[in-house]
Amino acid sequence: MTIAQIQDTIHRTAVEHGWWESPRSTGEVLMLMVTELAEAMEAYREGNPESKDIPGFSRMEEELADVVIRLLDFAGGMGLDIDGALRAKMAYNEHRPYRHGGKVA
Repeated sequence: MTIAQIQDTIHRTAVEHGWWESPRSTGEVLMLMVTELAEAMEAYREGNPESKDIPGFSRMEEELADVVIRLLDFAGGMGLDIDGALRAKMAYNEHRPYRHGGKVA
């Protein structure tokens, strides 16, 4: 399954469950992604216990999956090509210099 196919499936599921019945605020949806990242950090701080909802996976795995789900749902709703952009950005990054940008680790 490609990222585009996963995006389509995630967005279709969100639509079927009523999350797109009215226009969504871009800021709100982006902050929901940030919230999922914060929940992954909370899971890490708590020792990354097993998820209560998806057995066999940690809470951090669950929360990071939620980030991807929210991102791909939003992209699907906005008609964005995350699959293509991801592949293009990966190709671009392959040719960047070592530790580009001058940022300290």
